[in-house]
Amino acid sequence: MPLRRLALAALAVLILLLGGGIAAGTKWGGWHPAPALSLDLAGGTQVILQATSRDGSPIDRDAMEQARQIIAQRVNAMGVAETEITVQGGTNIVIDVPGTMDQATSEALRQTAAMGFRPVLGVVAPEGTGEALPSDGGGSDAGASDAGGDAGSGETSQPPADPSALQFDPLVGTDPSMAPTPTAPGQDDLPYPAWSMDWLTAEIQNELMTVDCTDPAAQQERVSQAAPDEPVVACDPDGTQKFVLGPQVVAGSAVRDASVGSDMTPTGQPTGFFVTNIRFQDAAAQSFSHMTQALYGGEGATTAFAIVLDGLVISAPTVEEPSPGGEASISGNFTQEQASQLADQLRFGALPLEFEVASEQQISATLGSDQLEKGLIAGLIGLALVVLYAIGQYRALAVVTTGSLIVMGTLAYGILTVLSNIPEIGYRLSLAGVVGLIVSIAFTADSFIVYFERVRDEIRDGRGIVSAVDHGWARARQTILASDAVNLIAAVVLYALSTGGVRGFAFVLGVTTILDLMVVFLFTHPLLQTLVRTRFFGKGHPMSGLDPAMLGRSVPAYAGRGRVRTLSETRPRGRGSRAVEPEPRLTLAERKALRAQESAQEDPPSRGSDPTGEENR
Repeated sequence: MPLRRLALAALAVLILLLGGGIAAGTKWGGWHPAPALSLDLAGGTQVILQATSRDGSPIDRDAMEQARQIIAQRVNAMGVAETEITVQGGTNIVIDVPGTMDQATSEALRQTAAMGFRPVLGVVAPEGTGEALPSDGGGSDAGASDAGGDAGSGETSQPPADPSALQFDPLVGTDPSMAPTPTAPGQDDLPYPAWSMDWLTAEIQNELMTVDCTDPAAQQERVSQAAPDEPVVACDPDGTQKFVLGPQVVAGSAVRDASVGSDMTPTGQPTGFFVTNIRFQDAAAQSFSHMTQALYGGEGATTAFAIVLDGLVISAPTVEEPSPGGEASISGNFTQEQASQLADQLRFGALPLEFEVASEQQISATLGSDQLEKGLIAGLIGLALVVLYAIGQYRALAVVTTGSLIVMGTLAYGILTVLSNIPEIGYRLSLAGVVGLIVSIAFTADSFIVYFERVRDEIRDGRGIVSAVDHGWARARQTILASDAVNLIAAVVLYALSTGGVRGFAFVLGVTTILDLMVVFLFTHPLLQTLVRTRFFGKGHPMSGLDPAMLGRSVPAYAGRGRVRTLSETRPRGRGSRAVEPEPRLTLAERKALRAQESAQEDPPSRGSDPTGEENR
């Protein structure tokens, strides 16, 4: 099978797969048969938050991703559905909220996520039923005992349901001789140690009894705004535990690193679970070490400390052994994904971020629908103008141009629809994306023009039409590849450095550039190769757009086997006009003999001649 037919067949298979996949997904997979629309077309609120680090250090990609997850938790906890939160441009988080954003959601988005390590003074039921709190410095309440009771057993294969059922151990290989001198941190700032029962004042006990942690979001903002040197009542993200915590001992910014490792038995055998390893900065390692020694020695209300992130207790492990070097591990029958998630949260605490609202705009659904309608009308007008230009300039070759644009539109529609229905991608077509589609009509038509003009140049130079298509493609291909490469580089750079609508334009520009190459290589060139093998195009009909005479060919055309076609042979015959008698076609040998005869006639005779040219006799 010729390559041109293989190319056309491959394109047909691709279109069928796209159409079939969308149809099957719509019927059985809950897909939408059209690309999803962005907020500027469907209506809603878009907020762009710009992140900055407090110490001026570069912002890590993992920190931005963790910040995105925390903001997503905030918004989801407030019941805002179908919210899209993405990281763009390296330091920007774009939040698209359907409909009108209320004041509570707007304030939650502006909060800066903060993390800290606090000793656990007590744990009660989330409803606050009035269970007794510890009454002496070394005891613990029933809630705390139950929370940590399963941590050391290591028999459960499932991760604990609450963050307090975790176990804390120093890292294997920690050298006790390297431990800093244990001094009570914060003695100059705090009236008594952070783990002391003296923090359980009547005010904090009343708050403990009244707070309802079945709705963690209700207490989350209050804890986030609490001063580090004050006790707080905090909830876990699932609303299953309520904690009363002492003042902050170590800030989250003191975490140097957090990693995932395999959980080992005392004999060094892997248990099949994973642990999260923590390493603190030197200045904070001393404070953390002193807290673990105090909790392990029974000086605190409980033997547990809490890791508080964004006002919620994400982990509350019990201290099985003190950490003399400020390095430790947290275990709790973690899967690798759970251990990695905790490690990411701890690493984010090592680089606290502050967010500033770069822009906030409200888009009405009515305005978005109007913009979409006008954008589609503009696209249709542009498409019609391109087709009219092709008809006027290239006659019947406009069929190739129109067909290519239709194939281009079909592929773009199918690709964007698939990308919209894949949850991991979740593409949404914005007004800037519509502009990108309109612009793609121009540079797609430009590829056709480059190709057609190269073919016509070859015909003007004397090549046959079939040969001109092949040689013209060889010349046009390099130009098309170079042009699309420039477009693709521009789209990638623009996508990486921009945010919001400009990013949507860059994405569509990149996709349509790739589709342009596919259409030219798999449809336009193979289709033209097929058409020039028909009599209408191959013989250069005046309406074909490939007529040599109309193109102004000024040299004879090579006809093969040493023969050429003169201009009179290729000159078109008008209706009702007399046919021009073509000159006889001569072979090379006949032309040589004719030239020799003409030369002999022009040479002077060997004998004299009179002025009339007659021989003297």
